[in-house]
Formats: sequence, C-alpha cells, structure tokens
Amino acid sequence: MAEKIFLTVIIPAYNEERHIKETLYEISGYLKKRGFDYEVMIVDDGSIDRTAEIAQSAAPLFNNFALLKNENNRGKGYAVRRGMLAAKGEYALFMDADNSTSIYEFDKFLPCIKESYDVVIASRRLKESLVEDPQPMLRAKMGQLYIFLTKLILKLNLSDFNCGFKVYKVKPCRFIFDLQRMDDWSFDVELLFLINKYGLKIKEIPVRWVHKSGSKVKPVKDAVRSFLSIIKIKSNDLKDFYKIK
Repeated sequence: MAEKIFLTVIIPAYNEERHIKETLYEISGYLKKRGFDYEVMIVDDGSIDRTAEIAQSAAPLFNNFALLKNENNRGKGYAVRRGMLAAKGEYALFMDADNSTSIYEFDKFLPCIKESYDVVIASRRLKESLVEDPQPMLRAKMGQLYIFLTKLILKLNLSDFNCGFKVYKVKPCRFIFDLQRMDDWSFDVELLFLINKYGLKIKEIPVRWVHKSGSKVKPVKDAVRSFLSIIKIKSNDLKDFYKIK
C-alpha cells in the first residue's frame, strides 16, 4: 500500500526557465532531509520558453513528481487552482517558481500545522520578517496601497496577501478552490477573503524573502487592475457567487 502523502508542493510557472532548475534542486535537497512523504507538482501555464523541458529533466530528483501543462497562458490563479484540486497531500504548499521564499521556510510552518491551522501564509510585512534586496520603491508603494484598499473593502486583517508561499490543509480547504473565480494574481486575495468568510483558521508567519529580478509585474497598470479586482471580489460576494452549492 502506498504511503500517505503528507505534503504536495505546487509550483505555478510561466516562462521561468531562468529560475526553475535552481528552485527544484533546492526543493529536492530540502525534502530529502525530511521524513515525510511528498509529491512535487509543476503547473506550466502555457510557457513559450524551456520551462517545461527543464522542469521535466529534474523529475528524477523526486520520488513523486508531476508536470501539468496548460495549453495556453491562463493566469497564476488558474494554475494554482489546477494544482490544488489535483493535490494528493494532506497539506498543499504553493510557492513561487523564482524561489523568493525558500522551501526551507516551511520548517517555520510545521508548528502551526500541528496547532491545527487550516491555512498558514508567509508574510514579508511582519516585524520579524527579513526582506533582502527589497522591491523597487514604486512597486512597494503600490503594494502598500493595495493592502490598505483590501483591508478597507474586504475587511481582511492580514499584513500581506500576495507573498507566494502559502500552505493549505487540503480536505477543509478544497471547497475554497471550487469557489475561486479569479484566474490572475488577484486569486490570493480572493482565496483569503473566502477563508475569512467561511471561518477557516488562518495564521501569518514572518519569512525571509528575497526580491528576484525579472518580475512580470507592471506597477501602474497592475495597480489599476488590483483596485478593479478588489471591487470585483466584493461584487461577486454581494451577488452570492461565493455561496456553497
């Protein structure tokens, strides 16, 4: 009988050929030192570079490895949802392909998992967080505005919404991903809004975070889209689109 999988590591990737190999090697090194069973899942979101090829070449590093490929670029939210709904682990960790938050930070999450939190999220904005090589000033300011508006409109009492390192207890959280409607990077806020709405137990953890060059974020354009996404989530809720069927 196959061992029960404790952790699924999900990595959404779009044109990440620069980072994906190093990230997978670090994940492999971490998992080999831990005693739990795992699976590693890459969700290639329609990349037009060698992301999928490089990821597949790293498959022998892992006992359980899967590469899911979206035919077209559907968005980070779509890629994460696809991975989460396919996860076989008791817990599922979503982390960014550029490894801004290292897999070794997961050690800080384990005590919270033992305390029966449903969701544990990384934060770059807590007092104990360590941010190395911070984001450009304009992007940082836009992020602060986004957090302010999210707290104001969606009533989320969290310090960081979009840090790409979050752990979900799969069984109680799977319905959240069934309700998810946002396919772009605004999915993080939507999921946290739903987690809060349905009373799941959540914890923020300070982490070490390193800004990586090559971000696909366009600060001004995406700031406008961010505001519109917050309004969209609020509108969806008022229209009962997040009602459990």
